[in-house]
Amino acid sequence: MGLYTAFRKNGAPTFYESAKTPFAADILESGLIFCIVILAFSFYIVLPGIRGKEVLFTFVRITVSLFIGASILLSNFAMSWEESVITNTTTKYKAGTGKDIRAEIGLHIGLRGVNITLKGEPETQLNETINYNEHFSWEWRQGRLGFGPFAGRFAREYRAAQFRGLPLPVLWIAEYFTFDGEGVRWGRFYRQAGWYTHILLWTAFPLWVLANILFFVLLRYGAYMLLLTGICMVSGNIIWATVRNFNTLVIPFSAEHIMMFSFSSAYWLCLITGIMCIVLGIVIYILDLRFPRHIATFFNVDVLQDSEEIQVEEIHAAEAEERKDNDDEEDEDVEKRTNGASNAPRPQTSNDDDIYDVRFDIPAPKMRSERTFTQRFQKNRRKTKRPPPPPPQQENSSEEEAYENAEAVRFYAKGKRANPRDVQLEMGTTS
Repeated sequence: MGLYTAFRKNGAPTFYESAKTPFAADILESGLIFCIVILAFSFYIVLPGIRGKEVLFTFVRITVSLFIGASILLSNFAMSWEESVITNTTTKYKAGTGKDIRAEIGLHIGLRGVNITLKGEPETQLNETINYNEHFSWEWRQGRLGFGPFAGRFAREYRAAQFRGLPLPVLWIAEYFTFDGEGVRWGRFYRQAGWYTHILLWTAFPLWVLANILFFVLLRYGAYMLLLTGICMVSGNIIWATVRNFNTLVIPFSAEHIMMFSFSSAYWLCLITGIMCIVLGIVIYILDLRFPRHIATFFNVDVLQDSEEIQVEEIHAAEAEERKDNDDEEDEDVEKRTNGASNAPRPQTSNDDDIYDVRFDIPAPKMRSERTFTQRFQKNRRKTKRPPPPPPQQENSSEEEAYENAEAVRFYAKGKRANPRDVQLEMGTTS
């Protein structure tokens, strides 16, 4: 035997026999868990650089937030919303053999399909290793009846499994989800329940992202988003529990071994996390109303960043309303005096210079800290406009015309129309 002749037969290239092992773990589910662990580890590394009580607050915020996000994703892709496992079951092995085996049979149902497991007890029987884990998916088209090319995905995968010669217990369980007639429509009902629950969970995910963002801006709106996240998750549980089947799914293998299904880990994880989100949203909202400084300290948010604008706007509104009330009272007093002394001669002005006094009731411009959140991102249009050009002046204008023009401008500033006739009447210059 030469150096390079190992595992070779008749001079052919090296051949390694296939080692068929069951797929015991979900790659997608494992990848999601690994991603969440990496994110948590990355955030925890930063914690030693934070001082004081803020370390504890940051740790709690990171842990709770990542737990909610991980629960949403894992509940969406996990294959454990319902399950049933029977052990020490005597059943037929494969078609054409006529031999029985003793095995453990399990069915795990998710939002997108089912996983069927078959493990021998003992694992080696009939000179074979009996350890199967087969996945059948129904996402998301129902398809036509039958097993043709236009049928649903589950029916086509079931027909492919028959051609592959899978064990009879696996085919027996998968066949229950291919029925689609009368009231026997377990596959259709489970597919619909998974579809609607899948939509609600994908809705909860961006709401969770918005909640994390708003907790650094406005705590109250972050509480709203967290509350909506929990409502979507709990609604997904309710839809799954009510739509998945109208007839209870029961798969018998013998009189003593019958598969009865119950809610599994993904269902309870989604339900508990949804209730926790609802409770946390309500608690944060109440604390933001009653104890704004304490909750702002926990989230490391400036408590005045969103209250200054609100208080300033309320003050301006109160001042405007008070000014309006004062104006109304002054108008009423003027009307009473006018009606009481309608026939009295008009009193003369005590001082002629009062005519030329100009009052500019221009409100003070808002400071940058007093502007609302929306106005901060709006372009100031007043700055872009150029001031109007000054009116042309005649070189040979007399002093009398300049005096009349100045009086007209002052008269117009008092809120009246700059009519030369009115100016002359006011000044007593009419002939």
